[in-house]
Amino acid sequence: MGAPRLHVPHDDPDPGGQAHAGAAPGGLAEVHQAEARLAAHLATTSALREAASLAEAAPRVLAALIDHLGWDVAALWLAEPEPSAAGDAPRSAARPSALRCVEARSAAHGDGEALAEVLRQGPTVAAESDLVGEAFLRGAPVFRASVVDAVEHAAGAPSWERAACAVPIPCGPRVAGVIELRSRAPHPGDEQLLRVLASVGSQIGQSIARWRAEREGARAAGELRALFHAIPDLCFRLDAELQIVDHNQPRLSELHVAAEALSGKRMTEVLPLELGERLERASREAHEAGAVVALEHAVASAGGERHVEARVMPFLEGHVLVLVRDITERRRTEEALRQREERSRESQKMEALGRLAGGIAHDFNNMLMVMLGYGELLIRRLGPDSALRRDALQVTKAGERAAALTRQLLAMSRRKALQREVLDINAVVLDMQTMLQRLIGEDIDLQTNVGRDLGAIRVDKSQLEQVVLNLVVNARDAMPRGGKLVVETSLGEPGESPAARSFAPAERDDDDAPAAGGPPYVVLSVTDSGNGMDHDTLSHLFEPFFTTKARGKGTGLGLATVYGIVSQSGGLIEVESELGRGTTFRVYLPRVEERAEVAPARARPSPAGGDETVLVVEDDDAVRKLIVDVLERRGYGVLSAASGEEALAILAREGEDAVDLLLTDLVMPGMNGRELAERAVAIHPRARVLYISGYAEDVLAGAEPDRELALLQKPFTPETLAQRLRDLLDRR
Repeated sequence: MGAPRLHVPHDDPDPGGQAHAGAAPGGLAEVHQAEARLAAHLATTSALREAASLAEAAPRVLAALIDHLGWDVAALWLAEPEPSAAGDAPRSAARPSALRCVEARSAAHGDGEALAEVLRQGPTVAAESDLVGEAFLRGAPVFRASVVDAVEHAAGAPSWERAACAVPIPCGPRVAGVIELRSRAPHPGDEQLLRVLASVGSQIGQSIARWRAEREGARAAGELRALFHAIPDLCFRLDAELQIVDHNQPRLSELHVAAEALSGKRMTEVLPLELGERLERASREAHEAGAVVALEHAVASAGGERHVEARVMPFLEGHVLVLVRDITERRRTEEALRQREERSRESQKMEALGRLAGGIAHDFNNMLMVMLGYGELLIRRLGPDSALRRDALQVTKAGERAAALTRQLLAMSRRKALQREVLDINAVVLDMQTMLQRLIGEDIDLQTNVGRDLGAIRVDKSQLEQVVLNLVVNARDAMPRGGKLVVETSLGEPGESPAARSFAPAERDDDDAPAAGGPPYVVLSVTDSGNGMDHDTLSHLFEPFFTTKARGKGTGLGLATVYGIVSQSGGLIEVESELGRGTTFRVYLPRVEERAEVAPARARPSPAGGDETVLVVEDDDAVRKLIVDVLERRGYGVLSAASGEEALAILAREGEDAVDLLLTDLVMPGMNGRELAERAVAIHPRARVLYISGYAEDVLAGAEPDRELALLQKPFTPETLAQRLRDLLDRR
């Protein structure tokens, strides 16, 4: 705090130094003394009330004590450091503190230089031997009638100091400081004087506490306001009339919050009307209930719909605090997560159904294989006019329909062995245009729009044609009274339409990842102007056997087959539909860098027999017997095995050039067909390989894309088997 400030007024109402307490004779002196003490008390009260700090009030207080009480010196001592306002220890427990004189005042007739020398000392440790220290430690007034004796006078102490008193300044549970009075004239002990001084000390202590509380309140208010303005949300404080009394800087430009002063306005004046009205209702509810009210609201903006979250809560002095947060990105993230979880559930459901359907189709294909094979052999033996021939034809036709059903089941379950090739999707769509027009009828306007520079895709051509066919048939059935059907191709990326619902497998093969650079997917879109679908129909759209058609009008496998083929080809599907406004299916297939090549047309040789040796490996006895029978009838030499291990034993026994072609099932217990073929070709490099399968599962995963793969899908007819076998053998 530095050295004390010494005040020596130039106007001296009592130059002779005679205006001391007790100077007036008799009762008149007592009256004057009482009036003076009252005046000192009132002047002190006025100074403390009007001042904003102790530094401002101290000179006036000390001057009032000197002027009205007749002492020569008044000093204000404070503990350094000041005791904490939070301390609860009693005064008696206070430890000695350093005291510093922060303000001093002298009467006009006092020896200013001598007084300054005495008071200029630095902080002193309070001690019982010291007048000020004793009052501080005892927490009670101390009066000494004679301060300086002859010995001290001889040592050079001020000769005028003959009386002194000190009173503590209580502030809460501690003593904040001491008021000291000194006089060069003797003063008798006076209890009334000490009570007046103690009252002054108490007022000073109360004022110190008040100033501290005001400083603390101002600091807390400043921190609260800084915190209020640091909140990233849009914040308003409303009074009881729901008018804005405080706010932070507007941060939600999407809500059209004006940047000018908002104080005195209502919520409906600064926020979009409906949001402002809801917040005012919530404010009244929060004020009346004394509880937090929460709400969410969607606000239209130029960049699309924005979502806000608001919290309205009671605040100080009957006010209400409103916090508004933009949660648009959070809602978008939550919606994306919800859609991803929904796609995962859909994929898991389809996976489970696919495993069931694929398992059934696998066993069923072997039975159909035997039925169709022996049916065709039977038809060949019967004459054209035989009644038995007509019956046999009906059996084979029913078997072919059953085979078509199993192919759909396998495609739906993603268990069908695909023969992928690099294609131009535009060529496939344009080649199908005439057939599609005949299929949908004349009352539907078919438009085909193909994009340019789409690149190529790697898919099974027959399966891609099945996708187009099923989507077009589905669109035709959605327009029973005719309409418009648009088939188009383009480049794109999923998620560009917020209204579309995505259907994608939970896991994708790395080999099916789209090419880097540019739009990653080739998009096949089929749009109709039909009835559209509701949310419930969309949620079951690709489930097998789910259909909205009348009984007998459909199997419910068309769209399930589309989903299976697209998923197995590394793609995904988006569907956008609304009741009464039609439907759009978008099939996204990964774009590849290779160029599509058109295979030259060549004449198919007659499926005649041959004299080559074929090793047939099939774990199903009936299917194996049928194949052996068909090949032997055409002149081939046939070796047969029921497992891969048995086939390897035959190859080792027969020698290096004994087998011209290995015909093996892909899915077998133990060693599968692919493993067998790799080991067989290592032993007999000249041997050709023809795979047969009705349920490829993951046996072909990881196969080299540039290696020719000959695959015959079950069930097949003897004629088809003979043709495919002859094709492979003739390529030598």
